[in-house]
Amino acid sequence: MQLLPVLEGLHSAEAFSRSFLEAFFELVGEIEREPQRFQDALHGKVIATVFEEPSTRTRLSFESAAHRLGAGVITVADSSTTSAAKGESLRDSARIIGGYADLVVWRHPNDGASRLASQYAGVPLVNGGDGRLGHPTQTLLDLYTLHRRWGSLEGRTIGVMGDLLHGRTARSLAWALAVLGARVVILPGPGLDWETGFDRRICDRYDYRLRRVRHAVFQGWTGSDEARVLEPRGLVQGSLFSGDAPTLDTIDALYLTRLQAERGASDAAQGAFPGLKRSDLRDPLLSETLFLHPLPRREEIPDFVDEDPRAIYFEQARNGPLVRQAVFLALLRADQHPIPDLHPLPAGQGEHGLGDCPNKNCITCAEGMQPPWRVEGKARRIFLCAYCDSLLEVHYVGCRSTRRVHPAHSSQVLKIRPENLRPFLERDAAIEQGFTWGG
Repeated sequence: MQLLPVLEGLHSAEAFSRSFLEAFFELVGEIEREPQRFQDALHGKVIATVFEEPSTRTRLSFESAAHRLGAGVITVADSSTTSAAKGESLRDSARIIGGYADLVVWRHPNDGASRLASQYAGVPLVNGGDGRLGHPTQTLLDLYTLHRRWGSLEGRTIGVMGDLLHGRTARSLAWALAVLGARVVILPGPGLDWETGFDRRICDRYDYRLRRVRHAVFQGWTGSDEARVLEPRGLVQGSLFSGDAPTLDTIDALYLTRLQAERGASDAAQGAFPGLKRSDLRDPLLSETLFLHPLPRREEIPDFVDEDPRAIYFEQARNGPLVRQAVFLALLRADQHPIPDLHPLPAGQGEHGLGDCPNKNCITCAEGMQPPWRVEGKARRIFLCAYCDSLLEVHYVGCRSTRRVHPAHSSQVLKIRPENLRPFLERDAAIEQGFTWGG
């Protein structure tokens, strides 16, 4: 059985390449400099915005972008008024809404929802934020804001701080910073770190390494004076790379995020949440640091920071319509505004006996589906839910062409082409399917 087709549209920052981002920033710059040139670029097109979670900036900036390009807009801003409240599946909703529009923007509380919906919509689909998984257009405007200041992000040091466990903007940003060769300082609030495997996937994909650095200011943010750093292999810069846990001497930008209470994060459960204090603003580490935030904010950025010249989060928000205009043009007017393609995400393979996705917020659990899998890993194959990226438990792996099955950790598994892989939980299940033991 062949792998299912790739997913069309924009669902994850994993799909970005450096060539795509560089061309994309150029297009956004053209829109910013000459907005009148694009005012009828999407005349006659209809864009649907479906927001099944609360939103202000994201929904309005998408709709503003559509209007500025001359497109019509139809919108859902309250899922309680839709057929989803009557029990309609996401798949059926996508089929219907895709028939009314030329492009759909979808925000959904379940991880991986945009990936599933894209297979049924029949038109390009843009992820407006799905669960804790990702928010790729927010990342594009984050990157463009820094690009306007610096040009290249290669070699820059960006701290990502706050609720990394539940926060989708931080995850998306980490992927994209690795695409551009930046260093990422990981600063989670207590109990709010993302899973260990997330670091490893970035390291494998972009030939990055994981190291530790130290600074006294981290103690008040995370409860430890040490932090992890994701960085390109071979990148060397001053004292940062001397010793086992060297002192960090600069952060070029600090990306703060709020506690994601709507996804189950609790102040009481987690204790102190990291944020900026007046004393932090005077610390030499942050003397040239730009402060970003996807908004809305809570106490992590007090109002007194707003007048600081390093605070650029309102500028960041204003870039939303510009960036989302470029997204629409890239997907609907590629003939007139060609930029390199996104790396398509695999839709995954549906055949397995691995059970349900372990992530209870995965869209497959909400839709009553078995999770399709995709495979990654260099030193060892890892199997992920193709919709929500959660690690699937696999103990044995068969080869469809040789009909032999091996332990998942076996070097033989690395030699099997992805389309020939067949994962199993139990060896006996593989034997029942006609595979023979390969050792």
